[in-house]
Amino acid sequence: MKPTSELYNKSFRILFFDEMWEYEKTISELNEKLKTEKNSNAYNNLGVAHFEIGQLEKGIENLNLAIEFDKRNSIAYSNRAELNKKWNKNQDAENDYGKAIQLNPKDATFWRCRAYLRKENRELEKALSDFKQAKKLEPKFQPTKNEITELEKELGIEPKSWIKKLIGK
Repeated sequence: MKPTSELYNKSFRILFFDEMWEYEKTISELNEKLKTEKNSNAYNNLGVAHFEIGQLEKGIENLNLAIEFDKRNSIAYSNRAELNKKWNKNQDAENDYGKAIQLNPKDATFWRCRAYLRKENRELEKALSDFKQAKKLEPKFQPTKNEITELEKELGIEPKSWIKKLIGK
């Protein structure tokens, strides 16, 4: 379990606690701290904690507050996009991923997340473009390479003949 000070000073994408009591303790401690000092990171992590235990309304409420307190918190936008995606609010998710990317274009995770959303919505060319951008940022990340290959195949984009010769296919 992360200490409250860490949860107050840094926004996280996920918490991944093992036990429900860890979530309850985190939620309680963050709520107590927020009574005296408002903080975007704390609201973000409170939103993530609620989201991870299935309290989606409280999750979105806190993520909205995180963004209200710091409109440059790219992780809060990305987390809210994930929640919107879960609720099938795909345009809201698209907008939030776009804002996260705008704020932090060097974060490959944001590009990948939006690519998966676009792929699920059958916007394959846009998804491919996002995966390619993620690959530029993290060239060795194999899942991104696999997605690019799959999408290119589905879109009928053939690798250049010199690439086929190079890789022996």
